[in-house]
Amino acid sequence: MRIENIKSYPRITFYVDGPLVSYFFLLLQQGVTVRSRTGISVASLLREEIGADPMMIEKIQSIILEGKPVDDLESAVIKDGSVLALSAAMPGLVGATLRRGGMYSSFRCAITYHETGGEHVQGEGRVQIKLFNLLMAELGPGLLQKGVILRSEDFIRFAAEQSTNFWKGFSRITIDGEPLSPGELPDSAWLSGKGEVILTVLTDRARA
Repeated sequence: MRIENIKSYPRITFYVDGPLVSYFFLLLQQGVTVRSRTGISVASLLREEIGADPMMIEKIQSIILEGKPVDDLESAVIKDGSVLALSAAMPGLVGATLRRGGMYSSFRCAITYHETGGEHVQGEGRVQIKLFNLLMAELGPGLLQKGVILRSEDFIRFAAEQSTNFWKGFSRITIDGEPLSPGELPDSAWLSGKGEVILTVLTDRARA
């Protein structure tokens, strides 16, 4: 299991009005990393780490683990370094084929995810999560509230691409708890030599 001290990462926190959290959804689609228990099932990760209730899990129609569609959420196991993509129902034949337990799932039996056996020791590690379509709005705010890990260069690129309206929409931005001017973000010296950052987005509801 990878041992790391995430306390050493710069921690960037945006305080936003609820609707403005959608600005960060592109990052969720590209993929963000979270600290998570490992050696657990996909179902356990969805329930206990991401906070998805049974109704939400029903909405997650396509689950791709290590690039392969998952049908059995209880047997598929999350490992340190796993990549998990989640999507609500997608249109067309591709969407129908990738849908877990769907009538076309037999078309992809050769690529469906299967565990290869062996003991899965529970621990803690990293999992990259990608969210698509409706799930960005459904699950994204909760992930961002807990904090996600990004490569510094990805955050710098994201910040540099945002408009003036983006920066005007936040009541406060902090770096390691200290207030920061939005104009400092893209080229600030505090990112020098830091490979990754922790991004947290708190909405009014989360702060209440």
